[in-house]
Amino acid sequence: MEHRYTERKLLRLGVVVTCPHLGLIRGRSRDVGLGGMFVQTDCVVMPLNAPVNVSFQPDAQRPLVCFEAQGMVIHQHAGGFGLMFDELQPACRDALRALLYAPGTAGSCPERAAEAGA
Repeated sequence: MEHRYTERKLLRLGVVVTCPHLGLIRGRSRDVGLGGMFVQTDCVVMPLNAPVNVSFQPDAQRPLVCFEAQGMVIHQHAGGFGLMFDELQPACRDALRALLYAPGTAGSCPERAAEAGA
């Protein structure tokens, strides 16, 4: 059973993860919340508890605006890995809130709610 403090929503964003052990890894978010995200990758095996830096562009209309979040790898599955954010700068938190809670955004992630027993 997963324990989350924030709701996750389906949200597809291009992300770049910087890991001291592996360097730069490109992927796409599958679901995102204020507490973390799942990153889909091709064939990358991330070390558990590895510190990472995640960069993403939340607004396609503003391509020069990019945000970064520090986090840690908390689980690994075929095709990707889950991250828990350690620290979000206020501007990054505001951008994520706007994406997650704006009218017309994707609904909550049903498979994640089922995993969490909700």
